Amino acid sequence: MKPTRMGLASIAPAAIYVAVLLVVPFCFLVWLSLTDGSLNGEPGLYLGNYARILTQPIYLDGLLGTVKMGVVVTLITLIIGYPVAYFIAQSGSRFAVLAMLVVILPLFVSVVVRSFGWMVLFGRRGTINQILLSIGITEEPIQFLYTTGAVMVGLVHILSPLMILPIASVLRGIDPASKEAARSLGASALRTFWTVTFPLSLPGVIAGCILVFAHVIAAFVLPALIGSDRVRLMATMIFQQVMVANNVPMGAALAVVLVVMTFILLGIAQFFLRKRYV
Repeated sequence: MKPTRMGLASIAPAAIYVAVLLVVPFCFLVWLSLTDGSLNGEPGLYLGNYARILTQPIYLDGLLGTVKMGVVVTLITLIIGYPVAYFIAQSGSRFAVLAMLVVILPLFVSVVVRSFGWMVLFGRRGTINQILLSIGITEEPIQFLYTTGAVMVGLVHILSPLMILPIASVLRGIDPASKEAARSLGASALRTFWTVTFPLSLPGVIAGCILVFAHVIAAFVLPALIGSDRVRLMATMIFQQVMVANNVPMGAALAVVLVVMTFILLGIAQFFLRKRYV
């Protein structure tokens, strides 16, 4: 078999997987978004759904709110997750294994279960309010639940492992000799970290940021339970359009915008990776 045919044969299963499970459904989603709201219109190019997304404040707020939520949650998980990943990969402590277990074990618990846990904590009669009332900090329960802050906290808790694990994996692969060389040349521990360790860990940082951001903008279960309809995100708006308003084309248009946002993110990340390492 010629090398070209061997190469095509090797990528054929992946190509079929992508075509059947990603490309074809996405094309159908695009076609559906270009129909009118009644699904009974004549075939043709109908951009009314996208025009509504770009002109009506409720959809623009949902789009911008989703992007803002994704950026903020990604930054918070990076700030929290990088030190944890560094401790797991570089500390050499016997507690590093315990830290890894603490990071991994929540992944085996359903998102629904963890969301209900946060609802118990954030409720007006929940644990946090009971503590605040008992020590006299507040006189009335505070509305934590159904707020943007509550959704952010829940997403950070659920998605932190997706940031920690890629960074820890890359940090483990860093050759200790590179840090020793920097230290032997007189660099301090902090300078060694900023000039050697952190730049070498950037592939893990970028991978973690992509995973977290992509999950945030597509998150539905936790925002729906903790944020209800008061926190406008693209995923919950898609659900409302399809299941409540029975406007499937509008929901499809919102879904297309969500997918395009994800691909733009991947393209930006790929651009920076090529710019740095090619």
